[in-house]
Amino acid sequence: MTTLLLIDCQKDFHPGGSLAVPNADSDAERITQFIHQNATSIHRIVATMDSHHPLHIAHPSFWSDGQGNLPAPFTVISMEDVVEGRWIPREDVKPSARESLLIEDDILGGGIPSELYSTDETGNRQLNMKQWCIEYTRRLEAKGKFSLMIWPEHCLVGTEGQTVVRTICDAMMEWSRKTGGSVEWLNKGQNLLTENYSALCAEVPVTKKTSFNYELLESLKTSEKLIMCGQALSHCVQYTVRDIAEHWPNEEMGKLVVLKDCASTIPGFEDASDKFLSDMVSVGVNVETTETLTL
Repeated sequence: MTTLLLIDCQKDFHPGGSLAVPNADSDAERITQFIHQNATSIHRIVATMDSHHPLHIAHPSFWSDGQGNLPAPFTVISMEDVVEGRWIPREDVKPSARESLLIEDDILGGGIPSELYSTDETGNRQLNMKQWCIEYTRRLEAKGKFSLMIWPEHCLVGTEGQTVVRTICDAMMEWSRKTGGSVEWLNKGQNLLTENYSALCAEVPVTKKTSFNYELLESLKTSEKLIMCGQALSHCVQYTVRDIAEHWPNEEMGKLVVLKDCASTIPGFEDASDKFLSDMVSVGVNVETTETLTL
């Protein structure tokens, strides 16, 4: 079985979107053509969808400098910034009515600071948002991957920018009609208090929903060929593929394919993309183009 994993092929990551990736439109053209030309050889399509709310920890509206000023997009907020009060999180951030918790202590694991919660006058436990942001940025920085970056609001649930680029969407619908298959959709990023670059796991898992998705991984392992592409190569594509490769059997790495001409880099992160592709080649993942890959 050949599976096509399309990662965040959404309008906000394409020219005209709030977090546009240069060359993403050209990537979309190649993805569209690839689906049309190989429809009967693609047995499964899984499409991930970045899906955020405005008050997300990596969005400007979550923060202020204490004088009502929000951080500009692409501001980096360190643990020290939070400790020193240079950037202050909103204390009124709440889960939706359908979700009683933003954090599940058993998922967050050991080392939870005692200051993370306080008790209100009615005896209910309240999350101390500043303490959480200190803990979150500490855990991020301890992993050594990156610090918290503030992005422009993007892929807000229900907005035009969250939807898949028209040409790719049309190609997927045509694939469905032609083959009898149905696209599998996977939303990520709706928890307000953690980031979800990878489609399989949050950067800091805080609930069962944001923990590693072994069910998805095991279903992908049934593929004889797993082809991956989307936006952006430097971020969500990279960390999704890294998570898959890390948990993939070593003797079957040759089943994994990254289409490098169907994914582009956010400006300023070119070195990260180059290292990612180099690392994947070194462990046996195939880095191909739509012209070199044959199904």
